[in-house]
Amino acid sequence: MDNRRISATAKGKSIAQETYQPPRKERVQVQAPKNEYLLQKHSLTLIGRVTNPSSQKVRNLLPYFTEKWSTESRPVGSDLGQGMFQFQFEREEDLLKVLEKRPYNYARWMVIVQRWEPTTSPEFPSLIPFWIKVQGVPVHLWTEETINTVGRNIGVYEDAEISSLNFRMRVHINGRLPLITSSIIEYPNGDEVVAKLVYENLERHCSKCFRLDHELRDCLQAKAEKKERLKETERYEETHLRTDSSPRRREREAQHVPRPDTDRDRRTIPENSRHFGNGRDSHKEDWNTRNPRIQNEIERHRSEVKQTHWHIQQYQARHQSNSREFSRARTSHTSVYREVSKQGRPRSNSPTREYTRDKTPSKQREERGGSRAESSDSKEPLRNSDRGIPLRSTQMELPREAVEEAIGEIRDVMIQYTSCADPTESTASKERFRQAEEQGQVEETAVIMVRASLATQPT
Repeated sequence: MDNRRISATAKGKSIAQETYQPPRKERVQVQAPKNEYLLQKHSLTLIGRVTNPSSQKVRNLLPYFTEKWSTESRPVGSDLGQGMFQFQFEREEDLLKVLEKRPYNYARWMVIVQRWEPTTSPEFPSLIPFWIKVQGVPVHLWTEETINTVGRNIGVYEDAEISSLNFRMRVHINGRLPLITSSIIEYPNGDEVVAKLVYENLERHCSKCFRLDHELRDCLQAKAEKKERLKETERYEETHLRTDSSPRRREREAQHVPRPDTDRDRRTIPENSRHFGNGRDSHKEDWNTRNPRIQNEIERHRSEVKQTHWHIQQYQARHQSNSREFSRARTSHTSVYREVSKQGRPRSNSPTREYTRDKTPSKQREERGGSRAESSDSKEPLRNSDRGIPLRSTQMELPREAVEEAIGEIRDVMIQYTSCADPTESTASKERFRQAEEQGQVEETAVIMVRASLATQPT
C-alpha cells in the first residue's frame, strides 16, 4: 500500500483570494454575426405592436388573431415583450393575404402589423395603412397629382382611387404619432383649399391630440388646457370681485380669510380655532365655501329655493280659497235643509213611498202625484206639529210664484255646492242634483219650504 499523498499544490488547488467582478458597462461591442440563416428563417414573419398596452393584452391578442386569420397553415405567434409580438408563417401567400386586410384592431384599439425587416430602429414597427377620404376639394381639382402630393406629405403613399364618387388614397401612417386630419393645398395662382382627411376603419383615439394610445379623458394636453381655463376663470372672478361695489361683495371680502397652505397652518390661525378645534374629530369648515364662485352658486340656489317656496304658498292659498268656497256652499245647502226639517212635514195616513229599480222617474212621479191627490182628499184638519209650529187646519192652494222662487233658491244653493275644486266631487254632486230634480224631490222641498213659510205668517 502506497502511503504517499499528493499535495494541494500538485493538484493545482488553492484558496480563492479575489472574486470575479463583471465590468458592468453601459455599452458593449459585439462582432457582426453571420446570420444568413436567421434572415432566411424570419423572412415569413410579421411583427406587431399594440397602441394601448393597458387595454390590449398580448397574451389574449395572439389566439384572437390566430383564429381571425383564416389561412391554410396556422401561424405561430409569440410575445416579444414591451407590447410587441410576432407571427411566423409557412407560406408567402398566407402572409400577403394577411397584409392586404390591414388595418387591424383589437379591443377597439388599433394594432400595428408590418412585415419583418432586418432593422434595429426602435420605431419599428410603426406604420398602419389607411384608406383616407379627401374632402373639401372641388371636383375639378380631383387629380392624381393633387392626391399624390397630399399623401406623400402625411405618410408613405401607396395607391389612390379617383372616380366620380370617390376621391381617396391609401397611405401608410405612423401610428405612434398624432394623426393629421387636415391639409392646406396651395396653387401657383394663390388659391388655397383646405382638405379634410377622414380615416376609414379608425377605432378609438383622442379627439384632442389625435393620438392612438389614449382617449380624451386621459389626454395630458386636454387636462393642461382645462387647468389653464380654470386659472383664467379664477383670475377673472377675483378681478371682478375687486371692481364690484355691491355691499354684499364688500362685506364678504372683508370677512374673507386667506387659505393657508396646510391643515396645520389652518388650525394655528386664531380666527379659525372655532371652526377647526384642536381634536381630530372636531368640526372642520370646508374652505370651498369661502370661494367666491361657490358663494355665487349658493346664492343662486337660495334664490331658486325662495321662488319655489313662493309658488308653493300661492298654490296653498288658492287651494284654501277653493276649500272655503266649497265649505260655504255646503253650509248654505245644509242650513236650507235644516230649516225645512225644523218646520216638519204634515202628518198623513198615506203609505210610505217605495222606490224600486224597475220604476222609471216619470212613473214614480205619476205614482207620487196620484198618492198626493188621494191623500189630499182624505186629509183631516191638522193640529200643531211636535215642534210647536201651528199648521193650517184647512187645505189651501199654494201660490205658484212662491214655489218657483223656492225652487230658484234651491238651485242657487246647489250651484254653489257643486262648484268645488275637486272635479270628481263636482261631477258627482251635479249628477245627484239632476237625479233629485228628475224624481221631483226639488219641487217637493220647495213646496215644503213655502208651506213652512206660510205657516209662520199671520192669517
